[in-house]
Amino acid sequence: MKKLQNSQYKKHILVCVNNREQGECCARVDGQQVYEKIKEYVRNNGLTGIIWVTRTRCLGFCNSEGTTIVIYPDKKWFTEVTLKDVNLVILELMQGIAI
Repeated sequence: MKKLQNSQYKKHILVCVNNREQGECCARVDGQQVYEKIKEYVRNNGLTGIIWVTRTRCLGFCNSEGTTIVIYPDKKWFTEVTLKDVNLVILELMQGIAI
């Protein structure tokens, strides 16, 4: 095992894209599209080495409204995130990052 020292990443955002055969899941409420929109923002603004965007499986807050997102190291959790909410999530994500 190797422990990384002083990672260049300032933030890590986890976006649920989980898909279930039955019941509520983030795949059915545009989880993948939310992920892609955030990833596109990071790429287009030269933040690829600063913000790490990851798709995840279930984060445990399944609903019929929107996906679940977590921002680390801030420990900020958002549920029911829709495509309309992505700009607000990006504002939260950018707190404390100087460009």
